[in-house]
Amino acid sequence: MNWYVLHVLTGEELNVKKRLERSAPHIQTLIPRRKLMERRQGSFKEVTRLLFPGYVFVYTVLDHESYYKLVDQYGVIRILGRPDPCPVPLQEMAHVLKWCEESELVGMSRVQDGEKVTVIDGPLKNMEGQIVRVDRRKGRARVRITLFGEPKEIDFGIDILDKAPE
Repeated sequence: MNWYVLHVLTGEELNVKKRLERSAPHIQTLIPRRKLMERRQGSFKEVTRLLFPGYVFVYTVLDHESYYKLVDQYGVIRILGRPDPCPVPLQEMAHVLKWCEESELVGMSRVQDGEKVTVIDGPLKNMEGQIVRVDRRKGRARVRITLFGEPKEIDFGIDILDKAPE
């Protein structure tokens, strides 16, 4: 069994997951979401956003039967891979699985921002080298990962702790 990525119509991710759970219960689905703080009407509110809009991860043996179960679902555009569907390399999928260990909802990381960004705990723990930018005002960290050999940058919610007095 391997992880594959379905490219789906944006906004149909959760519906595709529900339909797959009903029609093909042997196929495990994963739609990672993240918690972010967004400013609305002058105050910050915690919201949940998709980590990869337009994509659904599936864990299955991609035989003839499961291939057609996947691509025949309304909202599915294709299975990613060039030119044929191919599994996500395990080293690339490892980050996504680590973020979704407990649930599909990726929480916020506690970060100490100084000369060097230090992640105290949360999903970005031990990923300081992949953080390319920290936006203190929005409470977000942009992380660079590789998926299918292509670099992707994703914003994660962070809680910035003040520097300890020296």
